[in-house]
Amino acid sequence: MVLVPLLAGCQTDTLQQQTAALTLAPESMAQRQMQLRRFDTRDEAAMLSTTASVLQDLGFIIEESAAKSGLIVATKDRDAVEGQQVAGQIFLAMLITAMGGVADPQWDHVQKIRLSVVTKPSADAASMVVRITFQRIVWNNKNQISRVETINDPLVYQKFFDQLAEAAFLEAHQI
Repeated sequence: MVLVPLLAGCQTDTLQQQTAALTLAPESMAQRQMQLRRFDTRDEAAMLSTTASVLQDLGFIIEESAAKSGLIVATKDRDAVEGQQVAGQIFLAMLITAMGGVADPQWDHVQKIRLSVVTKPSADAASMVVRITFQRIVWNNKNQISRVETINDPLVYQKFFDQLAEAAFLEAHQI
């Protein structure tokens, strides 16, 4: 008899956890709007081709492409060294060593920018919706992953979509 109320309490907790996991954060809508653009074309293959060209112009390497699914995944390796971070780590290591400790300074070294682009016809099928997400993986000077994060800088997304819009216009008008 004692187990029944206990199990009922567990069910309520599980239901609350599931509901919370499926509830979008308030910033999700703003983030999605930053990642989405609508283009006045019905030609998904041409949109994917133009997108791939823009990515290559930006120095990305296409790693996966699935035209039937409207998907492109691309990456670019970049330097991640920041002078202030290195200087801070060296200063901290000197302090630790001066106090008789052993220091192992670590700082960001390289990063891989990874993005995925998904295209799909809009609900009215008169245009194409393009969504892009940028992530980065950062390795430190010890070749350990120090950070994995989504890039949420609106300027990064705006720059990409500006270049894609220009390329799509030129492609559509065969310029």
